[in-house]
Amino acid sequence: MAPEELRPIAQVAVEARVGSQTGLFDYAVPEALSGLIEVGHRVRVPFGKRTVTGFVYALDRGPTVLELKPIEALLDAEPVLPSPLVELAGFVAAHYLVPLDEVIRAIVPPRVRAVVKRSVKRRRQSRILRQAAEVSAPEAVVLEPAQEAARARIAIALTRHESEVFLLHGVTGSGKTEVYLALLDQVLAGGGQGLVLVPEIALTPQTVGRFAARFPGRLAVLHSALTEAERAAEWWRIRRGEADIVIGPRAAVFAPLPRLRLIAIDEEESSAFKQDRIPRYHAPTVARWLAERTRSVLVLGSATPSVATYAAALAGREHLLELPHRAQGRPLPPVTIIDMRAEIAAQHFSPLSRELQAAIGGSLTRREQSILFLNRRGLATFVLCRDCGQARECQHCSVALVYHASLGRLQCHYCGSTEPLPRVCPACGSRYIKSFGVGTERIEQEVRTLFPAARVLRLDRDVMKTPDAADLVFDQMRSGEADVLVGTQLVAKGLDLPNVTTVGVVNADTSLHFPDYRSSERTFSLLTQVAGRAGRGSAASQVFIQTYTPDHPAIRHARYHDYRGFYREERAIRAQYRFPPYAELIVATYGHRDEARAEREAKTAAEHVSATIALLNLGDIEVLGPSPAFLYRLKDEFRFEVTLKGTDLHRVADGLPRGRGWSLDVDPM
Repeated sequence: MAPEELRPIAQVAVEARVGSQTGLFDYAVPEALSGLIEVGHRVRVPFGKRTVTGFVYALDRGPTVLELKPIEALLDAEPVLPSPLVELAGFVAAHYLVPLDEVIRAIVPPRVRAVVKRSVKRRRQSRILRQAAEVSAPEAVVLEPAQEAARARIAIALTRHESEVFLLHGVTGSGKTEVYLALLDQVLAGGGQGLVLVPEIALTPQTVGRFAARFPGRLAVLHSALTEAERAAEWWRIRRGEADIVIGPRAAVFAPLPRLRLIAIDEEESSAFKQDRIPRYHAPTVARWLAERTRSVLVLGSATPSVATYAAALAGREHLLELPHRAQGRPLPPVTIIDMRAEIAAQHFSPLSRELQAAIGGSLTRREQSILFLNRRGLATFVLCRDCGQARECQHCSVALVYHASLGRLQCHYCGSTEPLPRVCPACGSRYIKSFGVGTERIEQEVRTLFPAARVLRLDRDVMKTPDAADLVFDQMRSGEADVLVGTQLVAKGLDLPNVTTVGVVNADTSLHFPDYRSSERTFSLLTQVAGRAGRGSAASQVFIQTYTPDHPAIRHARYHDYRGFYREERAIRAQYRFPPYAELIVATYGHRDEARAEREAKTAAEHVSATIALLNLGDIEVLGPSPAFLYRLKDEFRFEVTLKGTDLHRVADGLPRGRGWSLDVDPM
């Protein structure tokens, strides 16, 4: 019997949202393209009654009897995606249970996916790109003993070209960035490339400024605030190997660096590294895989590492390096805990306590600066009828509307809808409508009222109307044109402002009582990071944390900058309730406009997953729910969650619900 004749076949991730579980489709490779097509090439293929573009994910051979449509055209002479990036896309698709085409859509900028020509005309240049191209004299920096010890240990791994992971645990102001810079010196001298990830878009310009001074003309920036043309141009610069260092937020982990040797992730614990839309990837997790594939060194820097990362370091799965003191011998600022219950008992109803007001006034007198942190936007966080007790909720989402003075309206922070402030209660007709709660606009007003001569700035998502808004605010603080900065978590991390001597956390409890296993960790991290904005210069500094729960572990340990004490308590709680790192989590959410159908579908899915677990005899995996999601109604859809908890949850991946209305969140944060 003659052997079956085989022909080349390509698996293509097509640019079409078709709801396929894998996003991959098989096509025949025509004889004219045989030997020319490689993995990562962009191609044009027939899809139904239309023609679409796609990326070649894999090449194989199959029997000629298969009726496969042929690839119509090869769109580029060389593969757009380098092989490691194609493999990385496959890892992300498999780990986060999303179709490959969704991952490629996140990896490759729109202009790169759609435009054949690599030359891109720019109508303007974003400020951050001008900053990256500036040439300035770098400061001469000599590493201190602890910094040099950390650098030397990591340098050994770089010399070996081995994939190793280091946790650089350093208190705020200990000089972690200087260690990154010194390591990049070594990497670039050896012909390699480096990737630096920062958690917040607002922090990117500051990081770019420091790195551009050290490595002029060698930086590329991948940043969502760039125009599409600029992002495409930067992407091609990186793909061609013309930039040696890439800086950006989480999506920069997909930069097509051909000679990658070092990945540095600053503030690795930040939830900003978790994408909240499909694909819901976690940049440090992706970076771990990428470092192993490219034999690169991964450095995770933080003053408050995630519990999971610190546990891995203590267990020896990662290398733990410590920077226990601030650079140049500066002390950590003293922290005062203010019990706001005592303020109310003393008939003091301002959102700023008496001690904090006195400290701000003192800084103003000495011509020093202050930062006030509150992780809530708006003037008031909800509007309430004092007769019937009903809070004004969004008509489309199950959340209270927030009053914004700048808009003169109520706004939903989830769907963006707005409505005027009601004169009477829509439920009972009462005129006793009052706004309650405190947001950043309210704090800004309070500071202006208490200190009329103070120059006050605010930084939150409402202010970030333009790509350069955050950088302009920081410039005013650096140049001394402002006295007080009020903001959300945009002001909590990364800022190095030597003239800030007073830092106030207006309400430490805002993130503490969320139904989230990481709420304590997130609160401790934020408080520690905000406190670290003080004491960067030579003047004496002070930090005030206002709270209604002064005995909570996150607040007690933040007072003394005591990460290890917090870790010990938090680890014990995680172990008791089997939360990460002692178990994995996957949350499946179903949404539908029909509330009864949403609940019914979620219940059916939970029963199906439970049956799959029983069939496979996987008793270590729990199914929780279905239960209403924390945000029960979002954009007119009712949402129910089914949660899986256990080890190696991908064993039941095939039994998880997929399709219209469903979304999966692997390793939720």
